[in-house]
Amino acid sequence: MFELYLGIGILLIIVVVIIVIIEHNKQKFVHAIESKLNQYGTLTKVKKEGYQYELQTQNEQISIRLIYAPSVNEVSFNSKRHWQLFASSGKKMIETHGFQDVQGTKLIIIFPQPGKIVKYINENEVVFVKPKMDVFGMHVIHIHQIETYFNPEA
Repeated sequence: MFELYLGIGILLIIVVVIIVIIEHNKQKFVHAIESKLNQYGTLTKVKKEGYQYELQTQNEQISIRLIYAPSVNEVSFNSKRHWQLFASSGKKMIETHGFQDVQGTKLIIIFPQPGKIVKYINENEVVFVKPKMDVFGMHVIHIHQIETYFNPEA
């Protein structure tokens, strides 16, 4: 009986360590995103339904939502309310939490690195999303496109 409890205890410790490592890596990405965004204006963390940050640049205020999408092959935006993550394990809907209805400039940053970001034009037509492209009233980028979004000539 002791061996059973020891095995369960070791398994539990391994699971907790894996969860802590995953959360630590996620927070490293969030801090890197915050650091990059601070270069382009004043970043404020907000507690609003639908998004986590507001960035005040010289020209505008941008509402920013982060989407954590590990191990994702594709992120698709089928409409302003219908967002999906496609991974090898299947597809998952992303909750919009009203972000699509926020007024002003909206930016979604997907991290760590999605395979493709696509926008469905209709049932048969898909386009790959570029940093300044309008995606149902929003802009969508991944973490490595932040500089390109704010400095398109760079």
